[in-house]
Amino acid sequence: MTLSADSAAVLAAVSEIFARVTNQPALVVDMSRRLDAIERLDSLRLLETIALAEEHFGVAVDTSGFGELETVADIVRLLSAARQG
Repeated sequence: MTLSADSAAVLAAVSEIFARVTNQPALVVDMSRRLDAIERLDSLRLLETIALAEEHFGVAVDTSGFGELETVADIVRLLSAARQG
């Protein structure tokens, strides 16, 4: 799958944030990575990740779909949509 420049930027930021909140400096995630397969990522750390990404990009995301987030791609889409306004 080829990523748009926006999605690639969001993925890079989210990957870095995941590494920080899970205390796994070498963690690298891709779009297909399931959230439940990321070691040390619980629901609180997921919310922290999204909050830090919102802060990083200066956006607010729609929280109504948080329960449906299953993959890194879901988070990238959520943040990309918020960035496009």
